[in-house]
Amino acid sequence: MLAATWILPVCMLAMSDVRPSMMVHEEVDLIELNHFYDDLGRHVYDQVIFYEWSSQAREFHVRAWSLLDPKEEAHNQPWKSVHDNRWHVRWYDKDYRVVRRIDSDHMRETWSQVDPERANKKKLDEKLRTALIQPGRGVDTLIRR
Repeated sequence: MLAATWILPVCMLAMSDVRPSMMVHEEVDLIELNHFYDDLGRHVYDQVIFYEWSSQAREFHVRAWSLLDPKEEAHNQPWKSVHDNRWHVRWYDKDYRVVRRIDSDHMRETWSQVDPERANKKKLDEKLRTALIQPGRGVDTLIRR
């Protein structure tokens, strides 16, 4: 399983102009794997949502989300490491041409007819979210804890 989680990012790096050392690593308080269904109960999409805990509001706020590509779904779903007992998500971010790695101690899986990310916008406007790192040029590895 561990070897399979590295195959896709390594292949993507080999086919791109990204240096192999360009990885963005961040930690969040909660990772959610959400399966969204329409009003008729038909599966529409799967997404991974990243949350931070707001001690002031006493609730989770969305930091970012990512739709899962059905063709690559097995590679970018959250998985639990036997080495550190933590949840990890790894995927190639085409916008910034980096491999992103997000870690968390907590993960939940949900099936819903309400998009949790959109519902969370009502609590905290998208402009006020703590976004994921936006890598710049010349940075080899970025880590936010």
